[in-house]
Amino acid sequence: MFQLFKIRDFGSYISDSFTFLKVQGKNYFKNYLKFAFLPLVLLMASMSLIGTFYYRLIATSLGDTSGETLNNSFVNNNAVLLVLGLIALVVVGLYLALVNYSYPVYYMQILSKNSEQKPELRSIRALFKADFSRLLLFGFLSLIVFSLIGIIALIIAGILMFVIIGFFLFLLIIPFFITWYSLTLYFYIDKKQPFFEAFKHGFYTITNNFWNIVGASLCMLIIVQVLGTIVTMIPYFITVFGVIFGMQTEGPENFDPSNVSIIGIVVIIIYCFSILVSTILNHLLLIQNGLVYYSEREKLEYNTMHQSIDDIGKYE
Repeated sequence: MFQLFKIRDFGSYISDSFTFLKVQGKNYFKNYLKFAFLPLVLLMASMSLIGTFYYRLIATSLGDTSGETLNNSFVNNNAVLLVLGLIALVVVGLYLALVNYSYPVYYMQILSKNSEQKPELRSIRALFKADFSRLLLFGFLSLIVFSLIGIIALIIAGILMFVIIGFFLFLLIIPFFITWYSLTLYFYIDKKQPFFEAFKHGFYTITNNFWNIVGASLCMLIIVQVLGTIVTMIPYFITVFGVIFGMQTEGPENFDPSNVSIIGIVVIIIYCFSILVSTILNHLLLIQNGLVYYSEREKLEYNTMHQSIDDIGKYE
């Protein structure tokens, strides 16, 4: 059993996130991968299609004229596929973003009602479908509002880079906005608040406990980035060093440009794998933001105390 409603500090935000994974992680990610399987596959397929065109450009620049290149029928016959791939990338990417950010909200919403059960996929899907129109509205409004505020914040931080404070602002902006976005969605879905009311409550939640929340988010973001880099960059560097070693062995003048196609395929596979890994690892930060939300609710609603009173009443 995992306790969602609990007052937390800086350390417990991080430690409880890993405790959540220990208790609920298997069920959480099993349902997530089933839920997001199709958009993940479509995203990887569109990235692979675009990557194929990109490496054809590289092959052309290296002088590979033995096969289809930019100047012949490959690109001319498949230009429509490239456009469709770009459109699919944007549409599927936006849809997957909604899935990624809303999934932990629904999972924890179900868990908050009964901490002893493990949320089922069909329950999460039912909630997602019921809120889909509201999620589309949230995606549209949040894209505009958070983009505008983010650009202004980055400009201010850039100006202040001339003094030391600008550097620290840059470090805090990303975890602050990720947490703000997540908390806004929690208030929007769980409390059924209008967008701008949820937007306001998300901001107040962070500013009322700024250093604990943003500091924990920054630490988790660093953990996620380090783990993602280790997992994805090792095979990438192995491939790159293999190419460099091959060129040194054969000599640049004897290097076969057609090998670029093989290299391109390997890099595309690694890139698709990195998308999957980064998507999964980002849920660590989203889970932690959920704990922030339920911690703040506990401060206001005293859910744990009410539950304890109810439990006492059962045995009297």
